[in-house]
Amino acid sequence: MSHPEKGDGISVCCNATSSRRCLKKIAFAATLCVASVTLLAIHHTKTSGIMARIHHGLIMCASNTGTQNIAQAATISSIERPSMVRLSLTSGADGQVDVEPGSSSLATVLDTASHSNTLLMLDLHGTDPKKVARQVSKAHMRDRVIFVPADYKDAAAALKADSKVMVAIHVNSERDAYNAHRMAGRHPYAAYLSPSASPSLFSLVHRDAEAIITDTPSSQVSTADFLANRPVDIMITHQPYQLTTSLAAPLAHAE
Repeated sequence: MSHPEKGDGISVCCNATSSRRCLKKIAFAATLCVASVTLLAIHHTKTSGIMARIHHGLIMCASNTGTQNIAQAATISSIERPSMVRLSLTSGADGQVDVEPGSSSLATVLDTASHSNTLLMLDLHGTDPKKVARQVSKAHMRDRVIFVPADYKDAAAALKADSKVMVAIHVNSERDAYNAHRMAGRHPYAAYLSPSASPSLFSLVHRDAEAIITDTPSSQVSTADFLANRPVDIMITHQPYQLTTSLAAPLAHAE
């Protein structure tokens, strides 16, 4: 004797089982996609981020001379020296953030830097750090940009704008060093020191800051000797190629 109602139950059961299997397959595929994206992001950070570049050597930062230096920085990278470009930001009349000189939009510069694998140091100059941070995040450049605020008040705002973007804090004394470390908390920050600061101050901030930034020392001081007595991660210079060549020359002679 047949039991149609029982057969219907088996059919429903089979459909439910198939649906569960389909859902599991979809979930598994989605997990693989997320894992792949995560691995690509990690790989990008390891090879292109500021901390990865610092690990491989001194970063030469081309000083504030316009967006054409992005192409120049890419040339510097081709000779196996990490590269960075320092640019000034300004608020345009239409509300967008522009880069000076030249008035290119920040979005355009970020796109160029992203494709040329270039690091950026951005002088905020009163622009809204939250607006800048949103554009940096959209360009996937959070690990390749350093914000440079004008003072401690602006530094506090920059630190709040994005938890991942490194902020450069000016340090002129031991007290400044402790204040910078306390203000930053767990946020990644760089200590920006004058080249005239004592070697002991460089050593002090080296213990806490993720990076140490300074400008090229005066011509009376040998850059090689200057670096031998001070831990420096990023050096800002008007002549990145010449400075890179001069620092590489003693190494080649030693070999």
